[in-house]
Amino acid sequence: MTTHDESQGGRNNARPLAELHALGIMKKMPAALQLDSTEPVDLPTVTAPSLEGISVAQVAPAPLTEQDLVERFDALRRKHADLRERQPGEEVALEDDVLLDVLGYANERLIPYSAKESWWARVAADPVVPGFFEALVGAKVGQSFVIELTLPEHYPVEALRGQAARFLLEVKAARELKVLDDDAPELLSRLGMGSITDVMRKLGDELAQERLAEADRLTQERVMDVLVERTPVELSAALLDEEIRRRWADSERPILLRKDFQQDELQAALEGWQGDPLTRMDAAYRITLALALRAIAERDGVQPDRAATEAMLTDLASFTGVSREEMGRTVKEDAALARRLFEMALRTSIIDHVMKQVTLTPAAA
Repeated sequence: MTTHDESQGGRNNARPLAELHALGIMKKMPAALQLDSTEPVDLPTVTAPSLEGISVAQVAPAPLTEQDLVERFDALRRKHADLRERQPGEEVALEDDVLLDVLGYANERLIPYSAKESWWARVAADPVVPGFFEALVGAKVGQSFVIELTLPEHYPVEALRGQAARFLLEVKAARELKVLDDDAPELLSRLGMGSITDVMRKLGDELAQERLAEADRLTQERVMDVLVERTPVELSAALLDEEIRRRWADSERPILLRKDFQQDELQAALEGWQGDPLTRMDAAYRITLALALRAIAERDGVQPDRAATEAMLTDLASFTGVSREEMGRTVKEDAALARRLFEMALRTSIIDHVMKQVTLTPAAA
């Protein structure tokens, strides 16, 4: 039996360098501005929004509750649990970790964002899709099966709320976890943090820091919202369609191709993304914000500084599991990756430039 940490393989599970172009860290920029394409995108020109008089209230960190600590400790116990790989044909149990391929359908159409491949998930109730993970109990490793349920009224895709849905799943693997008791000496030894009091104090500090970072991020988003409001621009339906197409082509299309989807099925999946109102709103927001930031950079002469570039390289190295030196060599050899890295570093520098010029008022009590 192995521990959860040992099963992860550490650095040996480093992502291939060929995957750098699909890194999530590079996807903050609109696809229309970051993806290589033989089809140029005609982007509108905007006037750089004024930074005068921007004042936003800071977001207060979310309060830390006892339940938050319990959930974080539970996650930590699972991370350091003993694992047993379930054999083909063996049944999945509640609280297992399972490796899934998933396709979701509603109204005979693929649900946007439902396609998942080699997805590790915990077999436990999830309020986003009640009944989904519970239905995995008793499924057999290696089995393909169908889950039918009604999507809840708070489902993220508004048009599908209350609709009957059908999920096609393949259970590719499963792990039984033997979670150690809270006060087990072996657990404390694996954690390397001393007493249980020390563990909880450290978790509380980590959560508090995360809440502060999240509050800063949300405050920054409020400032970005103001920039978007101050940047009037007409975005054509064709531009939004192309932006969404590129996003879809980068994330969902490869999965569907490996599932042998035919051209008409691929087109229907793309149209599902393009027809989703929230996806279109997000595409419009991202493009408008990117155009505003680029215009500010041109007006104010902002360039990425060395610190921003180094931070991006460090993040990429950490994300991919390669050394910082190897990442540097890869960027030098890959012009497209170097260009994207420059775009991300520039974006960071522009946002820092903006945040230094706005007024942040204290969070409401």
